[in-house]
Amino acid sequence: MKKSILLLLTLTLIATACTKQIQTASLTSSTEVSNIAVVRSEKREKCNCEDANEYIPDDRFPEYQDLKIVKANFHFPNATNKEYNWTGDEAVTFAEKLINSCNYQLINNIKMNLPVGNDTPVYDAGYRIRLANDKNTPSGKAVYEDIDDENWFYIKKGKGKNNYSKTIIKKFAVNEDSILNFFAMAYPPDSLKVKGFSSGRAGIALGTSLKIAGVRKYPLKEVWKFASVTNHEIGHIFGLRHSWYKNDGCDDTPAHPNCWASTEDGKCAGVISNNMMDYNNIQRALTPCQIGMVMKTMHKENSRVRGLVKKDWCTYNPDKTLVVEKDLELNRAVDMKGDIIIEENVTLRLSCRTHMPAGAKIIVKAGAKLILNGAKIHNDCGQSWAGFDIQTKGTKSGSIEYLGDVKIENLTNDFSEESESEE
Repeated sequence: MKKSILLLLTLTLIATACTKQIQTASLTSSTEVSNIAVVRSEKREKCNCEDANEYIPDDRFPEYQDLKIVKANFHFPNATNKEYNWTGDEAVTFAEKLINSCNYQLINNIKMNLPVGNDTPVYDAGYRIRLANDKNTPSGKAVYEDIDDENWFYIKKGKGKNNYSKTIIKKFAVNEDSILNFFAMAYPPDSLKVKGFSSGRAGIALGTSLKIAGVRKYPLKEVWKFASVTNHEIGHIFGLRHSWYKNDGCDDTPAHPNCWASTEDGKCAGVISNNMMDYNNIQRALTPCQIGMVMKTMHKENSRVRGLVKKDWCTYNPDKTLVVEKDLELNRAVDMKGDIIIEENVTLRLSCRTHMPAGAKIIVKAGAKLILNGAKIHNDCGQSWAGFDIQTKGTKSGSIEYLGDVKIENLTNDFSEESESEE
């Protein structure tokens, strides 16, 4: 009798264990995904993928908030005599020192001065500038000496004003669609002799290029003085507006008189702004919303300035896998570098664009749910990704739900189907 009971118990345990084995259905084409997805609604629920606040740094999920690298080159316009701008090793040193100084400020973001008594969080800016290489230059760096006797100089006011001119850019810019072109310019010596001529540090953003002026006014050891104005102009390129206005798109940048320095009385008395996008003698602070604005711009598919960002999200990195252990709603674009794993009984809701690197998967564990609210999941690098693994354990299965028009692109077998149809 005891042997019979023991045998029955053993068989029961084996049967139970078998029913709890994990079964996986791999979906490697958009058709397969559509066939198993539950269409919960024909309409997408309201979501603003352009809301900068959705791109504010979130320390809980570093996996989809990797550092963005902006590729840059440097131009030093000069006259034929090469007397007016940095040349040779000194030009390379200027470029490297300026980039280092810019990155130092982006890493060491500072607290906002305004409003007085604020508790605005302080985050790393989340992006860096990197000098590109060019094997065709003497230094191997993307540093160029552009000779143009008519356009080498910079004048921002009065007779001969050319700060908004793109002539020098159109003539010498290199790979404008993929590299941020810096034009480090000098003021004409004869103008410097004119009383009242404006010769301070200055800059202007023009598309995917920028000009900074006054570079020969300071010795190389003082290159750091150009970091704030340079970061200011880069901010414009990536969507930031002047922050002393009320309509800069961010609630954490209060309107103010835009004072260069504090005075004893009048509108500039007391604490003044130190924001990077104002005109002040500090220009260092970036708010969470401003960082979010830059990140939103860098994630905007097909935007011209997204091309300036190094495309380091194409290569699969398992160490960058996002494991979703609590319900998560992403109302922002994401450039993943690894897999996405949704743990059992957890819901992930995607409402915008998500890039998956080559070979990456989205794993939906038993009882987990992936809600795609008008979302687009694709590979941004012209490659294929490995699709979805839907797991079942016992009576529980992972699921995918559609709301509105969902786009699943670049899956492994989608590429195969396209190739066969073209033949």
